[in-house]
Amino acid sequence: ERRVSALPSRFSPSDRIVGGEDAPPGAWPWQVSLQYENRHVCGATLIDAEWVLSAAHCFPKNAELSRYRAVLGARQLSMPEPGALRLPLSRALGHPLYSGEGSSGDVALARLGRPVTFTPQVLPACLPDAGVHFPAGTLCWVTGWGSPQEGDLLPAPMTLQQLRVPLIDPLACDALYRRRSSAREIQDDMVCAGYAEGQRDACQGDSGGPLVCQQAGLWFVAGVVSWGEGCALPNRPGVYIRVGAYLDWIGRHVPNATFGPGQQGGARIPG
Repeated sequence: ERRVSALPSRFSPSDRIVGGEDAPPGAWPWQVSLQYENRHVCGATLIDAEWVLSAAHCFPKNAELSRYRAVLGARQLSMPEPGALRLPLSRALGHPLYSGEGSSGDVALARLGRPVTFTPQVLPACLPDAGVHFPAGTLCWVTGWGSPQEGDLLPAPMTLQQLRVPLIDPLACDALYRRRSSAREIQDDMVCAGYAEGQRDACQGDSGGPLVCQQAGLWFVAGVVSWGEGCALPNRPGVYIRVGAYLDWIGRHVPNATFGPGQQGGARIPG
């Protein structure tokens, strides 16, 4: 799996976005750090006052819910800003379709131990309703506290990284993965983003985090960091679960989530 760390057994060491840059203060107020036994393991996206969206593989069966914490409103994990929140999780729901590394359904919802009050530092991203489409070539952003390169740790103060990536047509992405005989397939609920030449990508520790795209002044969470072969390798762009494929499932569990563009969400970035 691309991109988990510090969880029990089969998880790789925690790592960061490759080829990215430090995110400016306040830029991504929906970014969440999921921590297990006080160590960052995955990203997540705040989608309403009580729920975050992440990846199913961030909640393996042998992990205990009581050992997770969600950190919201932080940019530097080593020195969280005043106003950052650290909350337990009361529930985690992995999608029933998920069956292991690289499979469909690699999405999860986690409920915070209490609702949060929105501030400029802590705001939800919009979910794209059926009328919102992001064509191939759209420039979007992936954010997270994963590796600067495969196998390295993000150094203190663990500043949130951001990377602009173009969306890649799923058929074109599937063709890239078939070069040099990868066994992976790009499924209908997946979207790719990145560069055929490699160099820039999400990496371990970014799993579960947001791929956001802007439309009509709103920021939508279009994808969830899911998997990839290595990090930033040629012909192996990052693969994300397409959030639009799971709107019914999310809506059943999170009736108050902000779907755009019909509603104006908390997803306008101040300034």
